[in-house]
Amino acid sequence: MVLRRRCRRATPGAPPLNPLDRPYDDGRVRTEAAPIFAGTPVTTPDSGADPGADLPAGAPGPPRASGASRGSARTLVSGTGWSALSQFVPLAINLGMTPYIIHGLGDARYGLFLLITSITMLLSQFDGGIGQAALRFFTIYAGRDDRVATTRLLVSVSVVVSVFGVVISGLVVVFSRTILGFFHVAPHMADEAAVLLVCLTVVVACLLVRNLYNAVVSARHRFQVLSIATLVGHLVYAIGLIVTVENGFGLYGVAVTMIVQQVVGTLITVPVGFRYLTSAGLRPLDRATAAEFFAYAWRIQVGGIAAVLASQKDQLVAARILSAQQSGPFGQGTNFANQLRMAPLNALAPIQALVGSEIGAVGAEGSRKKIERLQQVWVRGITGWCAVGVPATLVGVRAWLPESYAVAGDVAAILLAGHFFGLVCLVTRTWALSLGHAAVGMHQSVVSLLANVVLSLLLWFPFGVIGVVAGTALGTMTGSMYLTFQTRRRVPVRLRWFMRDVPYWQALVAVVVTGGIEWAAAPVLPNGALGLLLAGLLAVPGLVLYVLTTFGVRGAKEAAALMRRR
Repeated sequence: MVLRRRCRRATPGAPPLNPLDRPYDDGRVRTEAAPIFAGTPVTTPDSGADPGADLPAGAPGPPRASGASRGSARTLVSGTGWSALSQFVPLAINLGMTPYIIHGLGDARYGLFLLITSITMLLSQFDGGIGQAALRFFTIYAGRDDRVATTRLLVSVSVVVSVFGVVISGLVVVFSRTILGFFHVAPHMADEAAVLLVCLTVVVACLLVRNLYNAVVSARHRFQVLSIATLVGHLVYAIGLIVTVENGFGLYGVAVTMIVQQVVGTLITVPVGFRYLTSAGLRPLDRATAAEFFAYAWRIQVGGIAAVLASQKDQLVAARILSAQQSGPFGQGTNFANQLRMAPLNALAPIQALVGSEIGAVGAEGSRKKIERLQQVWVRGITGWCAVGVPATLVGVRAWLPESYAVAGDVAAILLAGHFFGLVCLVTRTWALSLGHAAVGMHQSVVSLLANVVLSLLLWFPFGVIGVVAGTALGTMTGSMYLTFQTRRRVPVRLRWFMRDVPYWQALVAVVVTGGIEWAAAPVLPNGALGLLLAGLLAVPGLVLYVLTTFGVRGAKEAAALMRRR
């Protein structure tokens, strides 16, 4: 059958999507947020060739260079704006509601809630890397408006992911009591915990399929659709948990709320995804494309499992050692640090779009200087965010949560310091993956996990569970440094080392200034969300000082003008 091709101006590609909103330590980000809490590939994984060099038969040709970079600044800022909106509004709701939910559910049930979300997120990774790999393909197809190829890929991977979802859900139904028993769940809470575990596993299985459609939507730059779905879903979540707390429904109410939330999100995003499909593509992938796809996918699978194990290890270890009921502070600290990491990661989707379109248009060598400038801005921004964020988090979380959750502030601050190293290498990582070097990301994730485990064991003896948390942060740093080694060895056209773009003395000044202000104000901060908000506002002077010393007045004005042009 001859495929009809439409020749339109190329547009940048799509971000990786995932079933839950906690970002990974490897830099991948989830597109649609849950409350609490990834085309034919154009190169072989390690070829180093430019995209478009070796396309399978029937694939559309490479895009025209003239359209690739047009509007890149607007794409970057606009995409970031919609992603930020879909994070910060739910984040504000969470900040206000979390103490209320902890009090309403009780420390024990809330700890179970966090533990079960960690377990289900881990289970969601065992899909063979298909979901993440498909999104790289969708990036290329969207840029060429190849709806036939998009539909073929979507249909094929949807079948495989659906089978995986059925199998994993069945296994959880059979072994739910065994899983919960491993984490010392109290017998009087076992029934409702089992219901929540089974329900969230089924929800995740459905999300794995739905997020393939979300990837198609995001590839077409319909970021606002995904943001609206997140906002509406979070409103459902907030209402559902209020009803649950006020009526004493416990984890049963939480399970129903999560199901309804995801049904609403599906009704918003999936119909939009269908608009970019065509009946001409309702057939499976050809053998050559399928072989290339799965060769890429297995590397993503290994890296994904390693990354999620590293990111959720602290909650799981605390639940095993202390009990599920007492692991809440560690889970909440981990969640808060991940929320702060998610804020700059809202730029990941447009960064991926920009990097992919530039490489597709002018090749790796031709786009390197522009991406290096992008990396410099990114690294400077991340450095300032973490420099003021660590001391503000340490003080703010302690004021925000009940006294029984005070250790969550230490956990969040330590992990945010580690997240700095996972964030500053993001552009370099995206560059390597866009060139087809999936092994680079896989090796980084595996090394990070191994270092995480070894260092956690060494630090456990003198420092207890906090030492385990510190091991996670140091493991992230180790993985980031190993990425440098991998890119130098595997990527022929590589970017300047990201650590050379870090403004060290400006960051130190920001840490000292912010830390001093937070320390002085800590005794008088009110409890609850207001205390956390005030701690955040107290970080503003340090952040302003950092921006002025790093970017200068002119640079700050240019950034503001860019935002206004969005």
